[in-house]
Amino acid sequence: MQDNHSNLEEQQRSEEPFQIEEGLSANVLNNMMEETLIRDSEVDSNQDTKSNEIKSEISEINEEELNQFRHQITNALEQFWTTEFSDKTSVKFLSQELLQYKDFQKNNDQPSSVSFLSLKEFGTVWIFQMESDQALKLASIFRARRQELESKVELSGHLDGSLFFEIGPFIQDIFELFHRQIFKQSLQKKFQLRHMLRPAFHREINDGELLLFLEFGEENQNKKGKMRFGIPMDFLKSLFVMRN
Repeated sequence: MQDNHSNLEEQQRSEEPFQIEEGLSANVLNNMMEETLIRDSEVDSNQDTKSNEIKSEISEINEEELNQFRHQITNALEQFWTTEFSDKTSVKFLSQELLQYKDFQKNNDQPSSVSFLSLKEFGTVWIFQMESDQALKLASIFRARRQELESKVELSGHLDGSLFFEIGPFIQDIFELFHRQIFKQSLQKKFQLRHMLRPAFHREINDGELLLFLEFGEENQNKKGKMRFGIPMDFLKSLFVMRN
């Protein structure tokens, strides 16, 4: 009998409805739910605000001028790439994207080749990024050239700072190419070139800085990968004003 009585008590306890914790009123729970909903709506509102800001930035630039700039950079890079590599090679423009620098950081949290050109005279910073596999493939090609070998040198798949010993001059040549296309002159002495394995903090770039990223792709297996050239929208706007 005692066992039956004990089982009955356990069954009753298991069937008891959920009780609000003592001291936690229904009003408090409602307020907690409202605060959660408010926070979620604030996140959505911030995303909408950022989207509107980006649309506003785009609308301030003449579409024809932007297209001309993109074609100018693309054609120059294609010609440079073809001259640099004797084998069958093809660099093609893939897409363009407007990103705040902090979002560029979030989207690229894995190791890659990221280079920053600081132009002190214009108070601007340009970015050139290559995917890790492509950077390593190019590094192996350049090391073989440096050592006067007929075939490329197989490198470790691990990225570290030594990568830029091989591809650093090549990246500077690309920045030089872009500079000549934009300013019709070579890079002057007042510039700084920094290399990173991730887009980290940069004292000359604000987290909210909006940049236009042009993405290019190479399909040749020896150099296959994607590259991105990032340039601040504020600089582009001032550039187009100067040209007019």
